[in-house]
Amino acid sequence: MADRTPRLDLGTFEPGDEWDHTDTVEAVDEHAIVRGPIADRPASGEYDDELYHATDQGITWRWDDASGDWVHFGGTGSADQPVPGTSHFAEARVETATVESAAVEAIALEDADVECATIAHSRSEKTPVWNVEAHGIDGDGETEVGQAVHALLEDVHEAGGGIVYFPPGRYLLERTPLIGDDTILQGAGRATVFEGPRPDDEVGRALLSNRGYDESGYDGASNWAVRDVRIDAPKANGILPAHAERVRLKNIYGDRIYFHHVDVVSSKNVVVDGYWATRGGEGGSDAPMQFDNQTAGTASNTIWTGKTEVRVEDDDTPTRNCTLANFEIDPENEPDYGVHLHRDGSESITIRDGYVTGCGHSAIRADTGDLVSGLTIESVSCLENARGISLGQVGSGRRELTISDVTIRTDDDGLAAGSGLYAAGFDGASISNVTVDGAFTNGVLFDDMTDLKLSTVTATGASYQAFRFRENVDATLTTARAANCGDAGVYIGPGSRVAYGGITFDGVGSEVDIDTGGETRAWITS
Repeated sequence: MADRTPRLDLGTFEPGDEWDHTDTVEAVDEHAIVRGPIADRPASGEYDDELYHATDQGITWRWDDASGDWVHFGGTGSADQPVPGTSHFAEARVETATVESAAVEAIALEDADVECATIAHSRSEKTPVWNVEAHGIDGDGETEVGQAVHALLEDVHEAGGGIVYFPPGRYLLERTPLIGDDTILQGAGRATVFEGPRPDDEVGRALLSNRGYDESGYDGASNWAVRDVRIDAPKANGILPAHAERVRLKNIYGDRIYFHHVDVVSSKNVVVDGYWATRGGEGGSDAPMQFDNQTAGTASNTIWTGKTEVRVEDDDTPTRNCTLANFEIDPENEPDYGVHLHRDGSESITIRDGYVTGCGHSAIRADTGDLVSGLTIESVSCLENARGISLGQVGSGRRELTISDVTIRTDDDGLAAGSGLYAAGFDGASISNVTVDGAFTNGVLFDDMTDLKLSTVTATGASYQAFRFRENVDATLTTARAANCGDAGVYIGPGSRVAYGGITFDGVGSEVDIDTGGETRAWITS
């Protein structure tokens, strides 16, 4: 034993000939949710987003580097210690389960190809850490362990939460384990693999989900996370946050899957940070990443108990305040979409810092007729897809669209189809620093938009128009470039009013084509 971690007193390792678990153990240690009375909370955190659960308050605090202070993260508080800035929790009582102190346990970690090593950890009231191997759960790729994992997560829930560590291995989850409040599932990166065997007539049920998936609103489990795992589950859906709140999915590697690696359903404040997909779904709905809403009558989105399927509560709760960041979607099997916004209701969704390639329909897609508001897409590259961003047609009801620093490029003329960028039905939209390049039908196309502002947008190579304001679009287009398109650089259709200026035209059939019922309006510079 070479050393011990400073927070949880976990044992690190002397490197063997081929392996060393030190980084994984230290990662577990760093992200521990330390518990204790508020009086024992340190004056400052050791790292940004560190969590401390004050057992006497019933409040989980998060250290915020930007403000240099602890901020409320979760919990209902107590009569003596209410949540800051609230009064309606004053009468709430939180029953805090305690974890009995346990002696240091030596747990053998075995791998067929490497030497056996030993990990020692202690679980105490302040440091609940659970290694699945200590509970007879083997990642041997042969033993079905879903029920055992589910039972362990029940114990963790009763203990008030904690870190559940999955050493390298392939874990067969023949049922959907349910994650509770204040619980982190921590893997060892790509070496920790989750697979979901399912009966042939029950394919597509969730691989992992959370307690309270069948509750209404956001009353499911909160403050939970899955980190550093690989999903290789050709018969299952992936991680399904449902009616959940404050969820973090970090460093998720997606290989084979039946529907989606991550399917966020009627949940809020979900962050997917670090996601790599090598395949899309093999079933009918195949986007590797999906934001979904369990609207009334929805028949999909189910968990599998090992005997029966149970559907997520369909009460029209919207998916809200969610982020996908630092991602790469590069599937081998050409799914229809890379990121899919499904069904009515998504609010405040941010997609940033990533790229999508190899999709048969669109890199990013919102369904025709479905409402979405507060959608932000920034610093994303959509390369070699049939379409880039396609926010399907709807007459009105969408609000607040922001697209910035985006590249949409398809060099394969046989693949490019439809419009490189399409949006409809938004009241208030800002599109800036965007390049659309490829033999799309139209470069950029809009319908039924009000208060649309485009600046520093380039559209080249379209078969017809570079910029097509088809119907009922009120827009301003400035500092743009239209090039190498077969028809007009700018088309203004019936019911559309467009102010434009500072546009460069190069190799276009005509510069501006105003159809019957369309008009230009004065462009006023600031």
